[in-house]
Amino acid sequence: MQVMELHHEISLNNKTIPMKNILSVNKVLFLILLFLGISCQKVDYTQQFNATHPISGDWTITVVSSAGTSGPFFMKIYNTSNSKDSVWIDDNSTFWQTKTKARVDMTNLTFSATNAQNVYYDSKVTYSNGKVIGNDSIYFQVKFSDDKDSLTYTYSGHRKVSYEEYNNL
Repeated sequence: MQVMELHHEISLNNKTIPMKNILSVNKVLFLILLFLGISCQKVDYTQQFNATHPISGDWTITVVSSAGTSGPFFMKIYNTSNSKDSVWIDDNSTFWQTKTKARVDMTNLTFSATNAQNVYYDSKVTYSNGKVIGNDSIYFQVKFSDDKDSLTYTYSGHRKVSYEEYNNL
């Protein structure tokens, strides 16, 4: 009886490659394909917003007064400690250098403040008629205690990234 020998090698271009190396390469390729297949699966999740959205956001604003029109300016409105009753209004030192707190009514998407303390320097700011219209437009009026002309400034603008775009990010 003749015993057959099993060859555990493959010849390729006059080189002998042990089968165990080929099996190792196949295992690595399998693991890579498995990882790519799992990592490419779409994961569904529910978008979550802070407690003061849609009032909170990044806004592009134009300011109008009897002295003229200024802007556009970039400003932020964001919540204070995940609270539903107040927000920070921060013009990033672009127009009047203000950062103050304002009260919000999330049911009506309105906000206001009377003689709110400015954090950037010692002055008071009053916000009136503040309203988010739809999800992407904003309007409010502002008076500054240190404005020598005592003007009322009307701020209006739009969300830097729309509500719909934000939902699809």
